[in-house]
Amino acid sequence: MTDDQTRQPPPGPPESPAATGGPPRRGDDAGRHAAPAGTADHADGATAVQPAVEADGGSARAPSHAAAPPDDTAASARPEPVRDRRGPRKKKSALSRLLVVAREVVIVVVVALVASALLRAFVVQAFFVPSGSMLPTIQLQDRILVSRIGGISRGEVVVFEDPGNWIPAAEQPPPPSGVRKALEFVGVLPASGHEHLVKRVIGLPGDHVVCCTNNHLVINGVQVDESAFIKPGSHRADNIYFDVVVPADHIFVLGDNRYVSGDSSRHLQEGQDAFIPESLVTGRAFAVIWPQSDISWLHIPDAYDDVPEGQTPPKVGKINPLPATGSG
Repeated sequence: MTDDQTRQPPPGPPESPAATGGPPRRGDDAGRHAAPAGTADHADGATAVQPAVEADGGSARAPSHAAAPPDDTAASARPEPVRDRRGPRKKKSALSRLLVVAREVVIVVVVALVASALLRAFVVQAFFVPSGSMLPTIQLQDRILVSRIGGISRGEVVVFEDPGNWIPAAEQPPPPSGVRKALEFVGVLPASGHEHLVKRVIGLPGDHVVCCTNNHLVINGVQVDESAFIKPGSHRADNIYFDVVVPADHIFVLGDNRYVSGDSSRHLQEGQDAFIPESLVTGRAFAVIWPQSDISWLHIPDAYDDVPEGQTPPKVGKINPLPATGSG
């Protein structure tokens, strides 16, 4: 060994590829990608945490997830969507659908019947007229609508309950059957008129009603010409003479078919039965609704417009005697 060889300095650590300018070794490049950023392999196999260094020797930076290669293992480990293990739902059978429809129909019908019953009880009711006592205003077997709202006015047509054997047995319609009675109750069918009558109000409480002067009724001293709407026409307003004062809470009624109507004038011999308690009045007839040829409104005739109010009504009605021939 020569002196020059002896004086050479001992070999130092290998220079980095960046310092030598040479390309990086394949082993170093692979190790850099395999290990997470910030780690370095030592000769003794231990791993130390160090800041990541740029290949060009720059400053440290946070690891980038974008630089990580695609991980096929992670993609394959994703959970599969949960499947409905109950299987496909069975379609409703035709019977089930039919039951649903039937239930809805029943609900609609019940609601309609309840509403109809409430209307009948508190607002309006239909009646069947079995007699001709109100001709020519209301024809035999007409159907009429009766309002339960409001008070009673002179000249109105009203429906009321029989105050006591006013309807002769021969004219009494048969009582409705159980089914018809139920349908009448809910308002599907008009009331058959059993135990009900329809007449025109002539006298209110306190009214003084006399028949006849010049063939006309006299109400509270005023002659009333009813020839336009009563059956006798220009003949005497009634074939029975009377002179009455209507008591409190009662009315005096006559049919438009005066000579054959079983009304207040026909029951004067029975005393107070000639006057109808207002509590028995079902309502005011305001329209004929059937048959189609008879459809019309039932207005109060203007013949009663000039009649003044009556006197203070007595507690008991007054029936003044008159000669059989009347006053003309």
